Amino acid sequence: MDDAKIYGHIQCPDDCNLLQYALAGLQSWSQKWLLNLNTKKCCVVSYGRSVDKTVTYTLVDHSNQEAVPERYDKVKDLGVWSDEKLSFREHIQDKINKAYMMLGVIKRNFRHLTIRTFVLLYTTMVRSHLDYCCSVWAPYKKGDIILKH
Repeated sequence: MDDAKIYGHIQCPDDCNLLQYALAGLQSWSQKWLLNLNTKKCCVVSYGRSVDKTVTYTLVDHSNQEAVPERYDKVKDLGVWSDEKLSFREHIQDKINKAYMMLGVIKRNFRHLTIRTFVLLYTTMVRSHLDYCCSVWAPYKKGDIILKH
């Protein structure tokens, strides 16, 4: 089973218990259908300003109850980096770096380009990185929007 997510809005300790119950349900479902859950790859990410990061969640691995091993401040999911504040700064910087890298590839490997050829290469090799999931991470803060005159 790849990329399964369980999430919940945690406002009180009972919400933590509900999330733990959902984790147990996912694990029993995966065992019933013989889809092994790799507990070493499981992690916890908390989004928000005032989040209690001391809460631990447990999974049963080969009849041993273990705490979910990792708590991350940021994760990459389906190619989009998101951090605990949902600022997407890391993702934006990663996309800009990849776009510059692709521009470098074009510059090194294609010496004499017509405008039409350059536009085609730019659209396929550079812009595709910048456009991927842009509706999710579209920069809205002035610090994230780079305007060059």
